[in-house]
Amino acid sequence: MRRYLNIFFLLVAFAVAACSVEEKTHAEGETEYTCPMHPQIVKNEPGSCPICGMDLVPKAVHGDGVEITEDLAFLLKPTNTTVVANISTIKPEQKAMEATVQMDGIISYDPRRVYSVPAKVGGRIEKLFVKSNFQPISKGQKLMEIYSPDLITAQKELLYLVQSAPEDKQLIQAAKQKLQYLGASNEQINRLIRNGEESYTFAVYSPYDGYVIDLNASAPAATASAATAPAANAGDMDAMGGSSAAAPTPAASTASAGQAIQLREGMYVTVGQPLLRVVNATQLWAEFNIPAGKMSALAEGSPVVISFPQLPGEKLAANIDFFQPFFDEGENFAKARVYLPGNMKAAMVGQLVSAQATYSTDTSLWVPSAAVLDIGTKTVAFIRRNGVFEPVAVTTGTDAGSEIQLISGLKQTDVIAANAQFLVDSESFIKVNN
Repeated sequence: MRRYLNIFFLLVAFAVAACSVEEKTHAEGETEYTCPMHPQIVKNEPGSCPICGMDLVPKAVHGDGVEITEDLAFLLKPTNTTVVANISTIKPEQKAMEATVQMDGIISYDPRRVYSVPAKVGGRIEKLFVKSNFQPISKGQKLMEIYSPDLITAQKELLYLVQSAPEDKQLIQAAKQKLQYLGASNEQINRLIRNGEESYTFAVYSPYDGYVIDLNASAPAATASAATAPAANAGDMDAMGGSSAAAPTPAASTASAGQAIQLREGMYVTVGQPLLRVVNATQLWAEFNIPAGKMSALAEGSPVVISFPQLPGEKLAANIDFFQPFFDEGENFAKARVYLPGNMKAAMVGQLVSAQATYSTDTSLWVPSAAVLDIGTKTVAFIRRNGVFEPVAVTTGTDAGSEIQLISGLKQTDVIAANAQFLVDSESFIKVNN
């Protein structure tokens, strides 16, 4: 009996050993090899692919785990998730800023210091002492000598009254006043009475200091009355026993009405005709062009710093003195005026200058200029919502350095992309919903 039991246990041991060998052989037989380029090729042993000749590689066994490292996890992220995650964000800031406006302008005469010297009497220029434009003259300097029948008649009237009726102070004063209206000075009148002889040429003196800027005179439109005036005065002298009537002044024949003529010796001038202009350059002004959108930001008294291109180191601190209350036709610029001292060597009439005006803005939202994007018809910013960035239309105002003012479109609590250009490529088309 015992012998049978021993045989039984021996058979059981042989069976168990055979099963383990079979399981091991079966497990080894489950390893399959395939081609990376042709996955339909599957073999139970290593070898080469019959199609492309590549070495076969073992297929992964179900249940084998792969360790996910940090580098592998980064590579497994979607591309758009990685790009969006690296965009820095900001929030608009509520504040007031110091902004500047760049202006270009030109130095010009102060029109309040540009004077016209008209002819107060008609006649012929006998001598002309001002020969060219920009010639400096001073107050009281002799400009020209004019032969005028009107002045000769008025002088004879005064001398007749002084010699014949010295007690009639009222008539003498009226005769003196008439000479003054014709351009005679008190000194000339006193010399006339003292010498007792009329002068056939009368000197015209400058009433201003400055420079001659226009020797071209225009003949006035109405010349008939001026030509007949000497005859009327002569008739008055006949009634007082004076000389005969003087010949009319032929000023109307020198130039047609409104035509520019050059002053010269021997020409005739009429009453009221401008002879020349005098500019006093003790004070100049700089006239700057301001864009229409910046007009409301500046006011009279706003500080400006003027730069002179010819002298890079020369700067002048001044204030805006005047705003032109209208726009010139065809221009989108308003004009601001800044008065300059005339003793500045850097300031010359006709010189181009530039200026920078500084002003404080109202309290509003500000963002970096890179946070907004001009797409032509609109200006957009990219706001973050639910983990993604969406374009929204915004209205911008003035800019101050690297920041720009937001008028509408965003709130202070909104989170936007700090650089809107990073969210756009060359083939993108931005669709704005608002």
